[in-house]
Amino acid sequence: MELERNNIHMSKILKNQISTFYVSHEAGLAEADDMIDNIIHHHEIVSVDNTSIRNNQLIVNGTVSFGMMYYTNGSDMAKGTEGEIPFEETIKLNALDENCNADVSLVVLSSSVKLIDSKSYIYKVQIMANITIKKMEDLEAVSEIQRENVMVRHSDLDTLCVVADKSDTFRVSERLSVPSGKPAIQKIIWQDVKIKTINTKMLDGMIHIGGELKVFLIYIPEDDGMPQQWMDTMINFGGTIDTAEAREDLVSYINTVLHNVDIEAEMNQDNETRDIVISALLKLNIKIYEERQMNVLEDVYAPDANLVPEIEEKKYQRLLVKNESRTKNVVKLDIDQSKGHILQICSSDAEVKIDNIIVGDSGLKAVGKIKVCIIYISSDDAKPLCCQCKETDFEHRIDADGIMPEDKYYMNWRVEQVNANMISTNQVEIKSVVALETIVFRTEKRAFISQIEEQPMDMEKINAAPMIKGYVVQKGDTLWKLAKENYTTIDSIMKVNELTSEQIKQGQRLLIIKSCQ
Repeated sequence: MELERNNIHMSKILKNQISTFYVSHEAGLAEADDMIDNIIHHHEIVSVDNTSIRNNQLIVNGTVSFGMMYYTNGSDMAKGTEGEIPFEETIKLNALDENCNADVSLVVLSSSVKLIDSKSYIYKVQIMANITIKKMEDLEAVSEIQRENVMVRHSDLDTLCVVADKSDTFRVSERLSVPSGKPAIQKIIWQDVKIKTINTKMLDGMIHIGGELKVFLIYIPEDDGMPQQWMDTMINFGGTIDTAEAREDLVSYINTVLHNVDIEAEMNQDNETRDIVISALLKLNIKIYEERQMNVLEDVYAPDANLVPEIEEKKYQRLLVKNESRTKNVVKLDIDQSKGHILQICSSDAEVKIDNIIVGDSGLKAVGKIKVCIIYISSDDAKPLCCQCKETDFEHRIDADGIMPEDKYYMNWRVEQVNANMISTNQVEIKSVVALETIVFRTEKRAFISQIEEQPMDMEKINAAPMIKGYVVQKGDTLWKLAKENYTTIDSIMKVNELTSEQIKQGQRLLIIKSCQ
């Protein structure tokens, strides 16, 4: 007797957890002559470098990359500085072992810069960690038995198998030029590069990546006496990464984060510094699944043998839903009149911070904040470059029919479009589109045959059973049940009773003949 088995390779989500922590950093200005008068704007990007689990603790190593724009004393020209803050954070987790893995995404909840004096400052950042603890498991189930004179019953099982769960990187390298109507660059003092749209598509053996970057720069022009200049534009990027596991017919869930952004101004063919080279690293968290219908052995018997199956109750996963949705948001931003009236908008931006996900009837509700900012030129000639921000509540429901509180999920979000319009010199309307992507898994539980043992027949019991008997079908009876209980086969019962199908009805009369003695 030989058993054939099917294997389900799973990545089981054990728990989702949110944790917050603070990172602080003290630094000074690099240029000796600079003295900060006031800070115009600052922004941060937080990234995960690596994670590990030890002794029920999650250790997260990461980096906060920041940029700060400021005015110096007695100058109407803004300046900028950049830096990185490495950190290690330990987060307590309960009832875990070191065989678990963690998916961690980090979001800046809030940040502040406090001046110690005119040349040094303390940067403080509040970070939220969205943590998904998972464990790779293999579920093995008997699918077939090789033996003479054996009766088997199968059932179909819809499962979700993990094909790949990995990280990869894609190098972004693009070039653009300063428009002809603007002067050449002497020095870039502020840069802000973000992904605005991104699409991934699985092909055989590779993943295609395409999207748009929003690039905003403020720079000092080469021509003396000219005011500071800015550029706010979109640039396409794209390419492929080799992924051996990728196929067009598989289900993918790919999360992307832009890191290590670097912008350099270079000379063009006319020896003018008008070319801008953008390089960055796109980190991808790639999950690839295969929806598979498996045939598993549900029951087995033999008229001439005592086959005893070992039954184990096990859990497996199936895909409940994968959903993408978008929602529009409108925020009206009042301008601080102490900075003068707004004359021109240089750039607008928005970011979403989800701090709670609620499982409700037929869907998930994402709750958090949306923060909008504009950088603009004001009527204050002494300090014309200004920034204004506002944070409001954000809430959006994602359809997921049939979802239950115990179901597990992944979710990511991004702002795809931002447009700012002046309502008046004192108010700006900012419209944005937020995209959310969700994949939900249903955990099912059922009994599987893990082993079959052939034991000696109870000949006394077999001999005591009648050779031939008449039987009236009772509620819940099946031909499988009657054949197994009476040491015969389904085919034998059907042949003796001239049945054309295995369907029987309550009250139906059958003649059953034992097949072994």
